[in-house]
Amino acid sequence: MFWRIIKYSLLTLTVLSLTGCAYQKEYNAVSKRGSAADKFNFAVKAYDKGDYKKAITVFEELMPVYRGKDDFENLLYNLAYAYFYEKDYYMASYYFRMSGRMFPGSASIEETTYMSAYCKFLESPYYKLDQTATVEAIKQLQLFINYYPHSPKVPEAARLIGELRDKLALKAFELANMYYKRNLYNAASIAYYNFLRDYPESTYREEAAYRMLRSRFLYAENSIREKQPERYARVQEAYESFMRSFADSRYRKEVDKYYGISQSKLK
Repeated sequence: MFWRIIKYSLLTLTVLSLTGCAYQKEYNAVSKRGSAADKFNFAVKAYDKGDYKKAITVFEELMPVYRGKDDFENLLYNLAYAYFYEKDYYMASYYFRMSGRMFPGSASIEETTYMSAYCKFLESPYYKLDQTATVEAIKQLQLFINYYPHSPKVPEAARLIGELRDKLALKAFELANMYYKRNLYNAASIAYYNFLRDYPESTYREEAAYRMLRSRFLYAENSIREKQPERYARVQEAYESFMRSFADSRYRKEVDKYYGISQSKLK
């Protein structure tokens, strides 16, 4: 029984090896002497086998040959997915978008529009890095929702937009915190204000509102006498805004203190 299993395994490996050699020979022959149709058929075969690198190489080579022909839409569709499965989301998004623009009447237009946006979502980097791709992903996902409001993908697209906005909110909040920790209280108060304006749904709202008020208070405290009245008045504005949203906040005692001091200073 044991030797029979070994014999069967060796036979399987031999068959696979020969198949792989035949496939490589086919690729070499098609690359050197194959017609455009031969190359296209091989690229589809490579794609179906999951050999996306070879599929991409051949499809890219055929782009200028098939442009304007009936099979060009299919070529773009497969090329986009080949890049997607290779996790090159930048190129995948590019070709999905090209497919949608060149074939707006296609049966796959909704799919390619979504996939272009989804690839941008996957391209979005860690929140501390440049967020250009994140902003573009939100834009494309929102356009998808606008164009196809009844698509079954709309809830998923909305969820992805929420994730991306959370990432942008965290970046903005951390920027404000950086100013705050460096005692740059005017810059911090402006950054927290912008954060509260741009991300009213964020889970960091209460913390940002408190830190904005405290930053304004410390900025006023450390200002020259002539500038203090105007700056203490802004502390009171921040207090009123804070109380409208967070009257039961754990920071209530502290913000009441800042308000009381600013009132006495103004008198």
